[in-house]
Amino acid sequence: MPDLYIFKAQVGMFDPVALQNHNVRIHYLQTVHYRKVDFLEGIPPFQCIDITAGLGLAAVTPSGRAIIVNLEMADNEFGLWRWYPIDDAQIRLYHPAGIAKYQLRNLQVPVDMNILFRDPNLVSTEIAVWQNNRPAAEAVNGHAFALGAVRLIAIGYRFHTVDLESGKEANPELVKAIKMGKEPCTDIWCSGRGIGD
Repeated sequence: MPDLYIFKAQVGMFDPVALQNHNVRIHYLQTVHYRKVDFLEGIPPFQCIDITAGLGLAAVTPSGRAIIVNLEMADNEFGLWRWYPIDDAQIRLYHPAGIAKYQLRNLQVPVDMNILFRDPNLVSTEIAVWQNNRPAAEAVNGHAFALGAVRLIAIGYRFHTVDLESGKEANPELVKAIKMGKEPCTDIWCSGRGIGD
C-alpha cells in the first residue's frame, strides 16, 4: 500500500490521502463518519474564488468573509485541497465559515502570494472539505493602493465515499475492526477546531 497521509510534501502534485476501496474516518466538528472511498479523481488547478466578487478591494482595507462555494463537495464526498493567492493580499481562512484556521492565541496567521516560495508543496494550506460545509476566506489589502481582485487558486482531489455505518454498504464488523485498530483507516480532518472544542 502506498504511503498515503495528509500534509505530505513531495515533488510535483501531492498524493491523494486514500485510494479506491480504502477506509477513511471523516472528522467534522464533533462528528465522526466511517466511510469507504469508491471513486476519486484529481482536480487540476483552477480559480476557486475572487474574494472581492469582481469589485476590487480598497487600500488598507479588509474584505468581508466570503464562502468558497467552489470548494464545497456533493453529498457523500470530501475534497482534499491545497490553495494559494495570485493577488498581493493576505488571506485569512475559515473552515467552516465560523472557525478560524491557523489561529494562535494572539493571532490568526494569514497566507500571502509568497507561500509558493516559502512552501512550494503548499503543505501548510491543505484542507479537507466534507460535503457542503462552507470553507470561507477574508482578504486584507495592506497596500496604499486598491487591488482589482483577490483570487485564490486551488488544486486537489475529489473523493466519493460510501457509508460503512448505515445503508446498503453498511459493514458493522468492519467499523468495529477499524475502531479497534485491526483494519487500516485514514483519518480525514474536515474542519478546524474552535476554542474550547
